[in-house]
Amino acid sequence: MEILEQLAPLLGSLATSSHVYAKWGAISEATVAEQVFALVMVAQADWAHQAIAGAVGPVSGREIEAALEPVDMVGTIELMTTLSAFDLVYPRHLLRDRDHAERAATRVAKLLGPGASWVTNTESIGDGRAWTPVTRHGIDVVVAGSTAEHFVILLALGDD
Repeated sequence: MEILEQLAPLLGSLATSSHVYAKWGAISEATVAEQVFALVMVAQADWAHQAIAGAVGPVSGREIEAALEPVDMVGTIELMTTLSAFDLVYPRHLLRDRDHAERAATRVAKLLGPGASWVTNTESIGDGRAWTPVTRHGIDVVVAGSTAEHFVILLALGDD
C-alpha cells in the first residue's frame, strides 16, 4: 500500500474534532509552509464566525515559514497526540481517546520515517505554552513533517 493511502485514515482520525485540520500529499513545487498556509485559509474560512473583528494572521507562506521551528520525532508525536485528543483552550478537557490519538500519531511519524523533517509553531504544549500565531484566531498550533516525497500537516485552533 502506498504511503499516502496509509496516511489518509490516520490523519483523518487525528482530525476528527471540529477544531483540528489535516493535510497530506506528495511534495510539489509548493513548500511545506505554503501547504500550511493553504490549510490555514481553509480553517479560517470554516472558523470565520469565531474570528475577532479586525484580527489578522500571516498573509503568506513566507510569514508562516518564519513562525516554524524544528521539532524532533518524539515532540512531534506528543504534539499530534495532544492536538487531536485535547482542547486547545481548555487543555485538561479530553476530546477523544488519548491512546488512540497517540497510536495514530506514532504511526504517522513512523510512516514518514526517521529522516523526516518536522516543524511546529509552538515551544511547548500544555500549561505555560508559547507559540507564534499562524492564524488570526486566539490559539493555534501546527505541526508539519516532510520527506523528499511526502508531507503531513496537523493544525488545531481555538478562541478563548
